[in-house]
Amino acid sequence: MEHLVADRVSDAVGEMEPEMFHWATHQQAEAGIRKLFDYCGRPLDSELKHDEVGFKVYLSGHKNPTRKFYYAARTTQYPKGVCFFSVEVAPIPNGIGVTTFGPLKLQSGELPQWAR
Repeated sequence: MEHLVADRVSDAVGEMEPEMFHWATHQQAEAGIRKLFDYCGRPLDSELKHDEVGFKVYLSGHKNPTRKFYYAARTTQYPKGVCFFSVEVAPIPNGIGVTTFGPLKLQSGELPQWAR
């Protein structure tokens, strides 16, 4: 999130796990993240709201433990509390890498208790 808040998307892409680059180049991944900002805007700050543990199953069939973090953020389009960002990380050979990232926006109903 720190890289995204500072508008250093290329640096954020550099934190992704190697499997991300089986389907996209670094430049394509950066363009994809910038396209996601059309949905909620680019985050201008972040506040960790929740985390959870899980696992990811890869196309090869192996499983990797994951940890997903949810952040509230003021964005270039919305005040804090409208859009949230999830960042999921997993172990990689030289540390930890981002395995999924995405903006979230409440479409209807109520926010979960952890997001308030």
